[in-house]
Amino acid sequence: MEKDLELPRRGRTAIWLGLAGVPLIWLLHLALCVTLVSNACNDFERNGALTWPQVERIVDGASLVAMVACAVMAVAAARAWRIIATQVQGKRDPARFIAWCGATAAVAFTVGLAFSSCLLIVVPIDRLCATFH
Repeated sequence: MEKDLELPRRGRTAIWLGLAGVPLIWLLHLALCVTLVSNACNDFERNGALTWPQVERIVDGASLVAMVACAVMAVAAARAWRIIATQVQGKRDPARFIAWCGATAAVAFTVGLAFSSCLLIVVPIDRLCATFH
């Protein structure tokens, strides 16, 4: 019989947050930024409510909050995966596989969030309006 894993509840939570939470944050960040930019582009021509500096501040703030949250979840998922990897001997154990998937998804989507945030911060947002016309 296999022995039970000694992973605390917060470790299991970290794995599942890495698997589902980080991709969800990335998706919500992307949806928020695309919505803000497209509405600002359309409303800018019609004297919109949000100015470009306001849109840029919101995008910057949302990117910072999302990046910090994703980085914390990715580190927690990676630590939980390392704990499981040391406790489970077989490489084909389901718990080890799920932990690896959680850590890998968290890191991959955090890198994707960093890339898309850098593009939104570096590229002047008003130049993105050409894509919405």
